[in-house]
Amino acid sequence: MTRKLVKWSPPYRGETVEQPVFDLIDLEKDGPIGRIILNSPDKRNPLGYERLLQIEMAAKLMELDDDIRVIIIKGDGPSFSAGYDITPVPAGEPRRNTPENGYVHPDRDGIWQSYDMEHLRVYTTLFDLQKPVIAQVHGYCLAGGSELAGFCDLRIVADDAKIGWPVGRNWSPGNLQYTPWLMGMTRAKYYMFTCEPITGKQAAEWAWASESVPADQLEARTEEIARKIALTPTDLIMMTKRSINRQFEIMGFKTGLASSVDHLALAVIRPGFTRGDDFIKKTREVGLTAALNWRDQTFGNAYRTAGKSTDDLKAEAAAQGDGRGPTEADTAPPEGETVERYPGS
Repeated sequence: MTRKLVKWSPPYRGETVEQPVFDLIDLEKDGPIGRIILNSPDKRNPLGYERLLQIEMAAKLMELDDDIRVIIIKGDGPSFSAGYDITPVPAGEPRRNTPENGYVHPDRDGIWQSYDMEHLRVYTTLFDLQKPVIAQVHGYCLAGGSELAGFCDLRIVADDAKIGWPVGRNWSPGNLQYTPWLMGMTRAKYYMFTCEPITGKQAAEWAWASESVPADQLEARTEEIARKIALTPTDLIMMTKRSINRQFEIMGFKTGLASSVDHLALAVIRPGFTRGDDFIKKTREVGLTAALNWRDQTFGNAYRTAGKSTDDLKAEAAAQGDGRGPTEADTAPPEGETVERYPGS
């Protein structure tokens, strides 16, 4: 059965439009606070084409709600988001990471990076929204999940959160290269070159995060900050937000992000990607879980294997599954299964 997709240009005040069904996110309104909650905890809240659309549409609806002054984006379950969803797609189900039939034209979408341009459009909506947007980050915040958080106005994170760009090992030089704008050139290069995950506490020290707190205090502290901000009228806070944003735009923030789209387009046509690297080959030879364990051990910056014994890793490899399904942190599936191809490839 074909899934109906309601997709619209954001309505203006008082306009009556068909409302989307928000089934990939949960929405809450609590006085001046609006919450957008990623609701797939069993897979650590993977992102995808429709979920991003729903996040954008929900944010624009909350922008229209005069009662809401601050928006919080967070994830249900053990993580904020572990990245884009490239789980093998069963026969008859729609693609999760891109529109079913592509964007504009299959011969042009890749080199134009229509995939990345769509993400830039969604995240720019959050950046330009009249109301402050806070990311409440716990657990894994990886790959695309780190981009979603990165484009929010504030990031309040748990001390033990794990933030990283694992796809820099094999695939992407940075889909949207926002990191130097937050943490500076030196730390951005270290973060992107090594693909080392950083903790929430370290993220705050490096200025990726606004603040880090113990995990059991994250909810209360995020709410406290949101309610403090909500004391300021929207017609003032929106000008404060725009005033700060404009300083970065004058320095080339948005042009730099557009340039990073072009670099992703080049990255997925480089010879090392098109002929398949060691990780992709191992995935086909020994299966996904074993290849992921090999990748973590090879790079020495484990996202998935920290604290596990050799016997544990062998058992996982034998079981061929880690209980959460692949995201951008967990790449290609075994040969013969239908898979979401990496962005723009």
